[in-house]
Amino acid sequence: MEILKMGEATHGSDFQIMRRNGYPVYLLLLVKTPALFETEDGWKQTPADTAILFRPGQRHSYRAAGESYTDCWMHIQSASPLLFDGFPFGQPIPMRQAKERFYPLFDIILGEFFSAHRIKESVISSLTAGLIEMFAAEVETKGPLFPAFLRLRERVFRAPEQDWRADDAAHELGVSKGYFHVLYRQYFLTTFVADVITARIQQAEELLA
Repeated sequence: MEILKMGEATHGSDFQIMRRNGYPVYLLLLVKTPALFETEDGWKQTPADTAILFRPGQRHSYRAAGESYTDCWMHIQSASPLLFDGFPFGQPIPMRQAKERFYPLFDIILGEFFSAHRIKESVISSLTAGLIEMFAAEVETKGPLFPAFLRLRERVFRAPEQDWRADDAAHELGVSKGYFHVLYRQYFLTTFVADVITARIQQAEELLA
């Protein structure tokens, strides 16, 4: 793989990107702020510390969901597929330990990218491969119920005004209430109730703005 461009950028509340045909290379985003991403089901609001990887040529459209939008971005060229079959390209993935693992590694790669070190290309390639594997692990290690939990979380942030209850969510996913809470915290490092409150606060801030 080869990194063509990368950086970190902050924009205002009016920030919006829409590329019908995407880029001819992979686009990796590590988004530090709440954001809105367009999917086949419409616009989905995502919390801070969310990652997303787009395939070459894949449509992408996203915008700020608050007073500002900040992301770390990377254009990656690769002759072979970066990740396994079935990986959810174009779908937001929550990053566990984003501040402890993902952002520090990105900063190291960014520093090497703009350096003049003799061996920087091999260092960048190795570190980027590690970053991609860490990203893949966020999906692989979560188990078979993770996609259903992820869809539930997306629905909460898309429609926080609904009457969200843990009992109903657990019944919908076919698990006990106790196991639902255990898995939700394991998957997203927060509670279902906290996410509902966060989603409602974000929507209120957007409406007030």
